[in-house]
Amino acid sequence: MKSLHSNNLLQHPLSVPLLLIAVILAVYYPALLGGIHPVDDPGIVAKYSAPQSFSSLLFPGKGYYYRPIVELSFYLDNLLWGMEPGIMHLENILIHCANSLMVLLLARRYFVRQENKTMEIPLLVALLFALHPLNVEAVAWIAGRTDPLLALFVLSSFFYILRWLDKPCWQDMAAALLMFCAALLTKETALAFGVVVILIVMTCSGSATVRQRLTAAGILVGPALLLVIFALLFRSGASGLNRFLSGTDLQAVHIAWQALIALGFYAKKLIFPFPLNFAINNVHPLNVLFALALFPLLWWAVRRYRRSGVLFIAALLLVMPALLVAVKQVAWTLFAERYMYLPSAFLVLGLVGVCENWQRKYPAIVRSAFVIMLCGSALVGFQRNLLWKDPFSFFEDAVTKSPEFGSVYYSLGGLLIQKGDIGRATEAFAIADRLNKRDSMRYPIKSAVMGTMLAKGNYLEARTYYFQLFNNKKDAPDYFLELLFKADNIRFESLEKDGKILLAQDLLDTLGLLYLKNPDPFWLYRSGQIALAAGDKKAAVASFRNAYTAAPVDSHYKDAAKTYYLRLETEK
Repeated sequence: MKSLHSNNLLQHPLSVPLLLIAVILAVYYPALLGGIHPVDDPGIVAKYSAPQSFSSLLFPGKGYYYRPIVELSFYLDNLLWGMEPGIMHLENILIHCANSLMVLLLARRYFVRQENKTMEIPLLVALLFALHPLNVEAVAWIAGRTDPLLALFVLSSFFYILRWLDKPCWQDMAAALLMFCAALLTKETALAFGVVVILIVMTCSGSATVRQRLTAAGILVGPALLLVIFALLFRSGASGLNRFLSGTDLQAVHIAWQALIALGFYAKKLIFPFPLNFAINNVHPLNVLFALALFPLLWWAVRRYRRSGVLFIAALLLVMPALLVAVKQVAWTLFAERYMYLPSAFLVLGLVGVCENWQRKYPAIVRSAFVIMLCGSALVGFQRNLLWKDPFSFFEDAVTKSPEFGSVYYSLGGLLIQKGDIGRATEAFAIADRLNKRDSMRYPIKSAVMGTMLAKGNYLEARTYYFQLFNNKKDAPDYFLELLFKADNIRFESLEKDGKILLAQDLLDTLGLLYLKNPDPFWLYRSGQIALAAGDKKAAVASFRNAYTAAPVDSHYKDAAKTYYLRLETEK
């Protein structure tokens, strides 16, 4: 098999990067048509489409996470192109291209002292990272941008650290520190890279002295320690790091056992990622065998291929935050493919030294193995991108692979509602309700169940269901009150005058609670309509006047509210 290095087409310095980018675009272009995915993406669009100050992005306390750089990227998406999904997907793909180029660049720099200095193996491992099926989730999903963006800063910091080790200068150290700080402000799991920094600085060869290395390690790890202290001082805040630092009642043996199971699962996934699945909440305990096999393999790799072994250990260290997520159960998916985006970069980098060694002995076998892996990965990645483009097929796939995960049935039910398939949606929501184990999803799922009752025209059944959940109206979230109002309002419109008078007070009470929980003047306008229909003109005038006064200038009901209250006052 002809070497890539001997191919004249690849001799130009831009040919290899352009080839890498072209392959990524060919595999990921279906993601450009993916639109807004039902999970998390709508929340991102709604949040960053709403008016907000730039300064609100910089300070913690108003969101579930403190990730200002990710927030800034979405803020700019709204500012520059109005949250256009196609452009946001393109951004993710371009970040992935940049990370793949960084893997290529790092592969050359880290192993520059190897005898084989061609671009062949670095290009092949960069393609392996670029096409790894495990990374599709982080790239094809707008909300998954956090992990590729984190990887971009971590890999950049790693690059400048290597430059500094070769020839210490303050410019490279400053750049490495800046990139690491950016990583910490992108995702709190960047803390794991602080340990990797110490490993790299103290073990990699270069002209830096021991004293210089110790100083560099202190300078680089300092921001990570400050972030931990910051999180400890604001443990009641919204930073995602707080959830990792909070105490648990788990026993040490149980924690170790669960961590080993998770480690084995991710180790297997990095090497053999199938079956690919977005909704993974349980993994088989036998995955612990992969974890136990991992440690002797790492010991062998360090003894046999020291430089590669260091990168394999780095990949292991970067998996640790994902183990904490699984053990402490701090995310809606306890296991996620996107968590392996950054570890996969360090894993493939470690393969450079191993593969260059093997290539000298078995060149045809190594190249053939890469061709098979890359072709298979490209095909699977392309198919996975097509699946992400079709939310309905996506959730049917998730339900098939995770039949005990209630949340995916909830998402599938929402899509079935949009399709008008109320019967299947009702079944999906019922299964979601039965399987749900997350307290945060209890009311959203039950509100969906109530919504299907309304869609079927079972208004009295919906009302009965409401009061089975809440003994008192005021205990319900506003979205439940909206459903109750909808059910009673439809009944109200079909009643005769005496029946309307009886139900009107109940509806006005519901609207009053709605306005208290969600002070939208529209509820005042609807109160006026209900009061007028029930014959209470005095209450109607007050409601219409208040609605007109409080309504935004561009609201569709403002002029109508004014017309109503002026006409009613004239009649008095």
